[in-house]
Amino acid sequence: MTTETPAGDHAGRDRHQLRTLILAGATLLAVLFAVILAVVNAASLNQYWFLHFPLGFYLLAQGVLIFIVVSGFWYVRTQERIDRTRSENEEPE
Repeated sequence: MTTETPAGDHAGRDRHQLRTLILAGATLLAVLFAVILAVVNAASLNQYWFLHFPLGFYLLAQGVLIFIVVSGFWYVRTQERIDRTRSENEEPE
C-alpha cells in the first residue's frame, strides 16, 4: 500500500528547490568567473601598484578572497529571504 501524492501537490516545494538551485549555481559561477578573470589578468595588472604591491598580486592574494567571503554572505542573506518567503506562503496542513 503506497501513499503517493501527485506531482502537482508539491509545487511550492519544487519552486523553492529550483530557486535555491539557481541561486547556488549563480553564486558558484560568479565566484569561478571572478577567480578565472583574476588569474588571467594578473600579469597585465601587475604594472599598476596598490599599497606598494603589484595589483595583480594583491588581487589574487586578497581581492578574490574578499569577493568569495562577500559572495558567501550575500548567498546566505538571499537564501534566508527565499526560505522566509516560502514559510510565509506555506499553507498549514
